[in-house]
Amino acid sequence: MPKSLLALLCVVVAVIQFAIFQAAQVRSNLAQHMQEVAQPCQGKVVKGEGEIIEGKSRYVVGYEFTVAGKSFQNEEYFSMRQEQVPQKGQTITVFFDPADPAQSTLTDPKVVVNRVATFKLLTLGFAAFTYSFIYVIWRNSSGDKS
Repeated sequence: MPKSLLALLCVVVAVIQFAIFQAAQVRSNLAQHMQEVAQPCQGKVVKGEGEIIEGKSRYVVGYEFTVAGKSFQNEEYFSMRQEQVPQKGQTITVFFDPADPAQSTLTDPKVVVNRVATFKLLTLGFAAFTYSFIYVIWRNSSGDKS
């Protein structure tokens, strides 16, 4: 395989890696903010049904909660493969940002922070594997078998 093609492949992998990390960092920043400030309160599931969203089967959970006498509503999507998803009529814990209660989630922000960190670590591992693979091809294509 030509070295110029391998070099191009390295650049492409680096660009993809950078884009993935930037997207993960946005999610990480939001999750870390929520982990620092989120307050729990009780809410109620007002909608629980499966839907096709962007070509994927999702379980949509609509919920409402009250903070300082004001009601808020939000939705969260869950994988249809999850074993436990909130059901309509169920009382649930809602985590909200006290500065902006419209920003809320049913997933504990600590869990989201851990998931994003794991995703970033797996992405680094994939990149390391890919660069190792490219290096082996590079060495073998140069005829240097030492």
